[in-house]
Amino acid sequence: MTLKDVQIYGAGLSGLVSAINLVREGYHITVYEKEEKIGGSSKCHPSVHMTPLHIQQMEKYVGIELQSCFSKLDDFRGYIGQKKCVFSTKNMYVVERGPRKSSLDYFLYKIALEEGVTFKFSHPLTSEELRSIPENSIIATAGYSKIVRALHLPYVTFKQFDTRIQTDLENVSIAYFGDFTTDYGYISTKNGLLSAQLSGPLNLSQENLNRFTNLVKETEGIELDGWSSIVSYFPKKARLFTKFAGKTFVLAGDVAGFLDPFFGFGMNGALISGKIAAISILSKQKALQEFKQFTSHLNRDLLVHTIYWHLPFKKLILSQIMKFQDNHLSLIKRSIPGFTNEDWLKIISIVD
Repeated sequence: MTLKDVQIYGAGLSGLVSAINLVREGYHITVYEKEEKIGGSSKCHPSVHMTPLHIQQMEKYVGIELQSCFSKLDDFRGYIGQKKCVFSTKNMYVVERGPRKSSLDYFLYKIALEEGVTFKFSHPLTSEELRSIPENSIIATAGYSKIVRALHLPYVTFKQFDTRIQTDLENVSIAYFGDFTTDYGYISTKNGLLSAQLSGPLNLSQENLNRFTNLVKETEGIELDGWSSIVSYFPKKARLFTKFAGKTFVLAGDVAGFLDPFFGFGMNGALISGKIAAISILSKQKALQEFKQFTSHLNRDLLVHTIYWHLPFKKLILSQIMKFQDNHLSLIKRSIPGFTNEDWLKIISIVD
């Protein structure tokens, strides 16, 4: 292996952005992916995700055209308990993830192939292999890969339920806050696909899921079934590098802790951290500067979320906080790496 060879583990958004940027710099890139094809685990994909985004700024930073994959959110509503709210759609987008040709994953995968990146599928990164992969390999695996545990990084554990159905709704997101979870449930639609997710702590139960499913049917007339569940492990601290078995590895995406700790928005962090991981191969000093710029308050926010996680009656807290916009949500609103507009989560009307 030459100095121009770089191995990337994980063909999610972070790994793909790293691969595209590095191959354009003249590196020989091999991406190893656990799944049989692009698009992540079938337990949670295909899926549709809502995200706050400054799309032109993001395209400029990562050096890749992205707009064709994102659609402006037309309708963003939610339920805080039984109360219906309408949220602002300013700077809000929906994007498809997964193996379908209409997804962001597939779009980036095709670019990477055209640029000359090599992919090796059905190749999971195991605890044993961690000891033999080269110095400066980029680890960009998903939270459910358990690599966070293998690297002995302190972590928090989450559980999520996912399902999907066909729909005529387009560019719609519906959020649900209630005592069925400490986090929230949501529905998003794009490209004829409706996906739903309920996330929370490890003890999130079938009873919690049933209450969420029933609420969706009562409020929107949408029937959901065929749920699958996964458990994910997210670092308690954001970091760009980690040492293991005497070697230094570069981290990106979930395993880097580069995501919003409050609502789990990971799109911005995935794209940005993929770019920073690529920069680190060229210049560790510059990469650290970029990393610190985007994560200056992230570790503090992660600590706040950890404290919240251990509060009694926490299932009731988030839904109550959502009722009081400006004073209580400023910290939450600025917790997304690379997104600085604090107007993205704004209730514009409440329907009694």
